[in-house]
Formats: sequence, structure tokens, C-alpha cells
Amino acid sequence: MKECIIGIDAGTASVKGLLVDASGTIVATASAPIHLSTPRPGWAEQSPEDWWKATIQVLDTLTVDRNLEILAVSISGQMHSLVPLDAAGDVVRPAILWCDQRTQHECDELTEACGGEQEVIKVFGNPVLTGFTAPKLLWLRANEPDNFARIARFCLPKDYLVLKLTGRLAIEASDASGTSLYRVREGVWDDHILDVLTVRRSMLPDLVGVGSVIGAITCPDLPRLNGVPVVAGGADNAASAFGCGVEKPGDTVVSLGTSGTVVAVTATPNPDLTGRVHLFSHVTKDCYYHMAVILSAAGALDWFRQRFAQNLSYGRIEEMVGQSPVGSNGVLFLPYLNGERTPHRDPDARGVLYGMSSFNSQGDMLRAVHEGVVFALREGAESIADMGTPMTNVRVVGGGSRSHVWCQMLADNLGTPVWSPLVDEGAAYGSARLAANAAGIDTTGWVKLVERYEPDEEKGRLYTPWFTEYKELYQALRERFKTSARLVERRS
Repeated sequence: MKECIIGIDAGTASVKGLLVDASGTIVATASAPIHLSTPRPGWAEQSPEDWWKATIQVLDTLTVDRNLEILAVSISGQMHSLVPLDAAGDVVRPAILWCDQRTQHECDELTEACGGEQEVIKVFGNPVLTGFTAPKLLWLRANEPDNFARIARFCLPKDYLVLKLTGRLAIEASDASGTSLYRVREGVWDDHILDVLTVRRSMLPDLVGVGSVIGAITCPDLPRLNGVPVVAGGADNAASAFGCGVEKPGDTVVSLGTSGTVVAVTATPNPDLTGRVHLFSHVTKDCYYHMAVILSAAGALDWFRQRFAQNLSYGRIEEMVGQSPVGSNGVLFLPYLNGERTPHRDPDARGVLYGMSSFNSQGDMLRAVHEGVVFALREGAESIADMGTPMTNVRVVGGGSRSHVWCQMLADNLGTPVWSPLVDEGAAYGSARLAANAAGIDTTGWVKLVERYEPDEEKGRLYTPWFTEYKELYQALRERFKTSARLVERRS
């Protein structure tokens, strides 16, 4: 029989699973879509039962008709989302997701109750943000008191799936650190905010070590897997970083997905008191990570292509971008199509194409979009560097990493070599690594780097004045963004 492990990622769009052998080779993949409900503007909810059905489907697909011995299963998942459970372990109401924006009033209330934003950041490593878990509980208490009264326990998405598999409700530090309930540096729940929320400690999941065995599968719907150990996975960003070998201080991964992130591992859990950069626990022992987030990365290119360049393939776009010079012949792009997180925390910021003249070509516009995204990521990286966190071993992942031009721009702007990994399967592969480690398999050889982008020092010097212009353009428009947002609200 072939020995394998399974890594699962419970994302927002789908549940994805990987069957991986002991050498790290992917034997099979499976996924099942998840419906996203938006009952009101700014709201985002999902049914945890849908996650469970999708997980059963994925596990069945990965293990059907195979001569396999499954050594372990591990699950990662979307961060922050709240799953409220009653005394029987049944879901009280649909999960309120990480991207839900209904709780700004509750964020303000919790921040004030905890002594102001700087004190909150010192305790929790981050401001209380609308996506996080704690303000969702306060919103339920204020707006759905009957549902709040029924809550006996609550958890995050991956923890709900582990409960269904094993009967045990547990959470590890990487997910706990994104709840605004957990003191990141001390590694414990915070009693004061529990009192503010009128939440008992008994309602919280058990805190367990990441990579530890939570229990064995005892599920009648999965007879082929009964008895297989379930290993504590991590939050999706942490598991994804671990999947491409970002696991020790100095390791960094830049994601060019729909949104963009810079995740840099550190041994020093110092929070950013300005609130630009997140601090979360990592899935490796005694490590944390600073994370910068931009809300539009490859998504900005997709937006531009759908509206203004539908006739162009991505290959042709790559050629045209390569033919335009650094600085896009004077065109700058602010990629703030959906507001911005790092470093501005500005929900009113919007996308801008600036500096166009009759001289400019379509290629200049496309290059400006690429450069604007890289400049935004560079700002995020500089915000992390301001924390004293080294970034010496950089990988790039996500759909945008298939663009050689984009990856080279990134290396030129960061001033350090950038590698792309052979396997770019996100959090599911990181979960598989955690499961394998728990099964006694050495996974250090799983991560293989296949392409190196060496920074061009001359181009780096050429980018710097344009990067300065990019930053100053936002500062010049910051108040205008707020005025425009008020006009839009008034019109609607």
C-alpha cells in the first residue's frame, strides 16, 4: 500500500484537498465549491454545513478506489470567520466571514473598552478590525440576542470541520491570533475582552499546539478514514507560507493573488503600534509573522483586462508590458480599487490612472497597472522592514507569479532575489506538510525552488523616483478620496 497524507484548505470559494505521498509528490487533487451569501451590502456569510459537505466530498474523491494507507489528515482554513454553536454542537446561524464589514461600531466599542487602539495592539498584536472574530460576537449580542443566548461554544472554520471529524473542538495559535481574543505574545486568551463580550472561557475551543494530533476520525460518513489521526493545521496564510518553505526568521513570501500579501517570519513578536502591519503566530515553533496586505493585486490586472483589454491574452499582455520602460512613460496607477489596508488603512481610497497623455500606449497603461501593484507590495515590505523584521529569503506565489515580467519587477523593487517554488498549492500543501511531520516524515526536502529572479540594480535605481511619485500621489489625493466617498454615499 502507498503511504500518503491529506492536506485540506477550507477557503471562501471552495474546499480544496491534496493527496500527497511521503516524498511530497502530489498524487491527487480535489475541490468542491462553496456558496457565498451576501444578504445585505457589506455582509458575507456561509453555511458551515456546506463546508462539511464539501469536505466529505473532497475526502471521498481523494481516497476512492486507491490502494492507500492514509497516515494523517490536517486542515487549514480561512481566518477570523465566526462559527457559533449551541450546546449540542449544532450551528446557531450562518458563519459571519472574514470579509464581512458590518461590525465597525463594535470595533470602536471594543477598542474603547480595552483602553484605545495602541493598548489593543500591544495586547492582541493588531487593531480590532471588522473582519476579526471578537466584534462579530458583540454584533450578535446587540442585534441577534436570541441567537447569542443560544451560543454554548464558538470556533473558526477549520476547527468546525475538525470537530465534525473527531468530536473535539480545538484551535491553535495561528488562528487564535486573528480573533482579537488572544494575547499573541503570551499565548493565552485575554480575560478582559471576554468579560466585555460576556463570553465564558468554557465557550472557547481548547488551545492546542499546531502540528499536534487533535484526535482520530470517528465519522460514519467516512468509513475509509475512521481511525486516521487529525493533525492541528493552521490559519490559511500561515499554512500557505509553510507550504512553500517560509518557516524561519528571514523567510518571506509575497502573494500575487487577487489580493496581495507580504508575509515575513520573525522570532520577535513586536506589534506595529501604527496598525499598518499585522502580527500573527506562525505554524512553526516559537515563530510569528508580520503581514502586510493590499486589497487588489492580480485582481487589479484582471479588472483592467476585462474592461479595457479583453482582446489581449495574458501572454500578449506580458509582451506589451516588457516593451514599455520603467515608469510606464509617465503613467502611474494606484491599485486601490477596493480601498487599501497596508500601509494606509483607508477604505475610501480608490484606483487612479494618472499622468496619461496622447503619447501613451495601451502597453504603458498595462505596465502602470503592474508597477502600481508592485509599488503597493513594496510599501508593505518597507512597513515590515520598519519593524526590524528581516526579509532575506523571498518566494513569490499566486496567479500573478506566472508572469516573469511581474516577478522581475518585484525583485528589482525589493532589491533582493525572488524565487518561485515548484509546488504552489497554497494552504492545502502546508497542511499536508504539517500532517506529514506529525506522522514522522521529514518534509524539509518537499520544498523545491525552480526559478530565481535576480534584482537588476540599475532598474532598481530607475524605479525609486517613480515609487516616490506613487507614494506622494496618494498623499495628494487622500482628502479627495474622502470627499468623493461622501458624494457617492449622498447619491446612493
